[in-house]
This record gives sequence, structure tokens and C-alpha cells, in this order.
Amino acid sequence: MVSAGAVSAAAWPVSLGQVTAMTFPPGLDLPSHEHADATLAVVLRGGFTGRYDGVERDCSPMTVIVEPAGSIHANRFGSRPTHVLSLSLADVTPPQVGAMARESRLTRDAYATSLARSADAELQRPDELTSLAVDGLALEIAARLARAASGDEPDGWLRAARDLVHERYAEPLRLDVVAAEIGVEPDRLARAFRRTYRTPLATYVRRLRVEAAAERLVREPEASIATIAADVGFADQSHLTRRFVAVMGTTPARYRAAHRFPLG
Repeated sequence: MVSAGAVSAAAWPVSLGQVTAMTFPPGLDLPSHEHADATLAVVLRGGFTGRYDGVERDCSPMTVIVEPAGSIHANRFGSRPTHVLSLSLADVTPPQVGAMARESRLTRDAYATSLARSADAELQRPDELTSLAVDGLALEIAARLARAASGDEPDGWLRAARDLVHERYAEPLRLDVVAAEIGVEPDRLARAFRRTYRTPLATYVRRLRVEAAAERLVREPEASIATIAADVGFADQSHLTRRFVAVMGTTPARYRAAHRFPLG
């Protein structure tokens, strides 16, 4: 079972399988085990050291873990309670999601974490619309991970444009600057980027900045929000806060408070 060793667990059926919110006690050591179904797990608070494919990995808050069905792994939890939201995938999973879940993968994803936190909140306080809400959130998490794993860019130049903004998102980038560096016309870049990544380039850059800020809020609890805002490319703290609320659904201060238990 996904929740083996947990001191509390709340499960809910969804179209992709089952969503489970669970809390593990400090110091728990789960020996090598496997799950019958492929699992997507998001660490919300606390953390653990996970052993995947023979390699130990730090699974602190905002870590998203893809565990294929039958893959053997182990978990050693830190000194704080650890809260995780998982999605166990059923056999009827869409093929794109199934393909993504056939390979072990660990990444840090602030937006997926925000979606998982919303699903967790629904499970803690269910009402007549919880089924609809949790199902939608689970689908969005799975779709985000499947797209990230597919790497389906139609042209190398578009992939290069995306890589450039990932490297320089904190700079005052403009569409014409990115297009010039890649060597294409601005309107061609704008159309292709929106079509492939389903968002305008400017919106994509703002989300990168928000996600970078979210990670630093957790990783650097002593850093001021104003400093983080400037470092990731926002004009000031209020600018960051407006964008953060739009993307994450909460303020930077509340997001940091929700992740106040670091890996110990």
C-alpha cells in the first residue's frame, strides 16, 4: 500500500486511480518495497531520503516523484512529520500519462506542489464538490508531468528559446530579444511558443519567476520576500505577491508558512 507506515491517511477515488493524503512520523525507516500501481507523489511538508534505482535522493518539500509500478525503493524520514500527496494510477490511465509513469523520475515543481496542496485541502475538508475538484487537480498534475516528460517540441530553435528563458528568466527579457538570440522572427516565435506550450512567452516567464520564488521561500526561510522578489526578476515584493497569488492561489508568506517543516 502507498500509505504503509503512515500515521494518518485520507484517500479519494479519481478518474486516474486514487489520490491519498498521508502523514508519516519522524524517524520512520521504510525498507525496500514496491507498489502495485505506478505512483506520482508530491512532498508537501517535512521530507525524507529516498533510494531510487540504487541512488539516494533528497526528497524535501516541492519534490515530485514518479514511481513506476513494481519499482523497488526505500524511504528514510527526517526529524519532522512528513506530509505527502500521492496519485496511484489505474490501468485505464491515458497512454501519455502511462508512458510518463514507466520511468522513475524526481523533480522539483512548485506549481505541481500548489496543485497538490489544493487537493490535500479538499481531502481534509470534503464537501459535495470535492470529487469534482480533486479529480480535476489530479488530472492537471498528471498532464503537467506527462508534458514535461514528453519533450515534444517541433523544432530545435523552439526548444532553444525555452532553454534560454529558463536560464535567464530573472533578466528583463523581451520577445524581440529572445527571437534575435534564437535567430527567428518575433511573430513566428510568439505563435509557435503559444501553440506548443499553451501560454504566451511573457506568461511563461512570469510563471518561471513565481516557481523560482516559491522554491527559495522554502529553501531559504531566513531570506526576506523582498530580496527573493528582486532576485527572481520582479520589480518589488508587491509585484511578486500579485503574480504569486495568481499562479499559486496564496501569498508568498502563507506559502512559506505552509512549508515550515524542512527536511531534518
